[in-house]
Amino acid sequence: MDNAHEKSHQAHETLIESMVEKNRDKILSIIQNKESIGYKLNLISLNLLNPFLDNKEQWLTIGDYNGLEANYLEDKVGRVVASDISDAMLAAAQSEGLIKEYKKINVEAIDLPDNSFDYVLCREAFHHFPRAYQGLYEMIRVSKKATIMLEPLDILNRMPLLVMLKNICDWFHPFLIDKIWKNRFSWEYVGNFVFKISEREVEKMAMGIALPCVAFKPINILLETDVESKYNGLATVADKQKQYDKLMRKMWFRNLLCNLKLIPHNMLMSIIFKERPSEKCIADMKAMGYTFMDLPKNPFLK
Repeated sequence: MDNAHEKSHQAHETLIESMVEKNRDKILSIIQNKESIGYKLNLISLNLLNPFLDNKEQWLTIGDYNGLEANYLEDKVGRVVASDISDAMLAAAQSEGLIKEYKKINVEAIDLPDNSFDYVLCREAFHHFPRAYQGLYEMIRVSKKATIMLEPLDILNRMPLLVMLKNICDWFHPFLIDKIWKNRFSWEYVGNFVFKISEREVEKMAMGIALPCVAFKPINILLETDVESKYNGLATVADKQKQYDKLMRKMWFRNLLCNLKLIPHNMLMSIIFKERPSEKCIADMKAMGYTFMDLPKNPFLK
């Protein structure tokens, strides 16, 4: 369908605008209450940004919805601009003093010059893009140092037995594996196909445009829905802490299974560098469990 991507963008924009009307205060409360379970769960991934934080550098957040990423970064970096396909919720966040700057951006055609920001951050938004890799190339274009993405992990290359099983199923029918691999193809109710990433896909993309290095860290995120209603309505601080501790035990167990290579992680943090980071940054990444890779240079491009 020629205009499928336009319909997808419009659907997301309409959804955000409706959420402002229906749940504005509830959605912004996750930023306002730093002790909430929802905010603490977000810190699991946000704290992985620490090796890249510098009070002189400028950041652009993509798909920031309610401004949570920008709010986290504002007192840690020189400047941060929040953006999304709709600026309705970001305008509300600014009016509450939660963010300073915002911009309405269609990631597939970012109206900014090359190298406009030191870092571009896309946290759990890439998988919404109807033309995901067009959006990724645009993010790389407007970044000066690196583009950072946290997105659902494509599990196929992490599960050799699944690959073997798919190969066997393909002998009989290309969709037979779908009876086992239930979310091989998945869509969200707002209309977009869910793009998932892998180290290999990011690596190939970076090699294709002669970027110098990449870094990866697979992690687990608790895929809880409506956290604020589910947990933060608990009666006492002690009840909330008890529930949070329960969630952390659940996380610990899943991480254990992943470390034993029994199951894959569900998310992947990918850092796509346009220039090689400092040795301190590389050391800080490795200390946090990142795998850093210097990519080989194309010998045919001088």
